[in-house]
Amino acid sequence: MKFLKYEFTPTQWATAKAKIQVTPEEGETTWDATKVVAVVELGHICLERNEEGECVSTSPKYAVDILWTDKPATTSFASYVVWPEPCGIHVFAGWEQAYAEEYCKANPSAAYCQPPAPVEP
Repeated sequence: MKFLKYEFTPTQWATAKAKIQVTPEEGETTWDATKVVAVVELGHICLERNEEGECVSTSPKYAVDILWTDKPATTSFASYVVWPEPCGIHVFAGWEQAYAEEYCKANPSAAYCQPPAPVEP
């Protein structure tokens, strides 16, 4: 399985979502279990809060976390991957380390990925 985070415009997400959903002959549209284990639609994330803690600015992008069954089912998702410093505002329980490892592969020079310098006694 692979845990990745994405940001789309609402229109882009509607198109991408259709690629990982199925609609049984008699039933509601669901996530395609051959492609995804879980999808969390976080929506428009708050970017700025005022002194009272109220959100005053949201991202125009729509945030989505996907836990893929193996790897992303389609390469069309690749251009929408984002890498918030681990783990952002959401994580699938137990997947913190897996996300951190992928984050550091994608961002090897990030401060988060650099071990602290040894301290001389």
